[in-house]
Amino acid sequence: MENQNIENNQLENSSVPFVNHFSKLRENPKWLVKLLILIVLGFLTKLVQIKITDQAEFFKLKGVDSSNLSKMNFDQNIWMQLLGVIPGIIFNIAIVFIIFLIISKIMKSNVKGKSLLSASLSYCIIVNVFSLAILCIQALFGLHIPTYQLDSLNIFNPGNVYLAAFSLTNLLSAFIVGIVLYATSHLSKKAAIIWAIIALIVTILLTMGGAWFTDLSINMMNNA
Repeated sequence: MENQNIENNQLENSSVPFVNHFSKLRENPKWLVKLLILIVLGFLTKLVQIKITDQAEFFKLKGVDSSNLSKMNFDQNIWMQLLGVIPGIIFNIAIVFIIFLIISKIMKSNVKGKSLLSASLSYCIIVNVFSLAILCIQALFGLHIPTYQLDSLNIFNPGNVYLAAFSLTNLLSAFIVGIVLYATSHLSKKAAIIWAIIALIVTILLTMGGAWFTDLSINMMNNA
């Protein structure tokens, strides 16, 4: 018990970003206020995304014929997009929670489900705040998505959807995964780092998979 208290004190006094916060969630999980904050952030992020999205610019850059562009409807109902915010948030939280729960069980952590739920909400809030900040900067400089993704290598080659996979958002996401597993689930530093690296690799691969599908769709349009 004494060793456990010493370990808890070390975690709560750590200088590593977010460790103190996620350590406290193990014994003092909160979720309702976080959920409300996340919903507000979700609506703000969606509004900024809508404002700076220019699909036509992207497809022109990728060489899609103007005759094909004229057949495409880029105007989506803003209210329909906003209605999808809350279901999208709930789905994301569920996925993140399940991933943390599965990893914690695999590593035989005794962390409580409520603590992981609170940690999942904090994870989503941190990543969402960072993403919103990036979108706001892009809006300030008139950089449209998906042509530009300011926090990724894509900024050096606009329109390259593969380079967008190598982003600060993905790096931050993986870092927080490691922090949650270390500070909330109480995995060892080594185990937390390994899982964080795995999370980064998987995230990059999934993003590149989406990029491949986008390129495939564009090629089909050009060959139509």
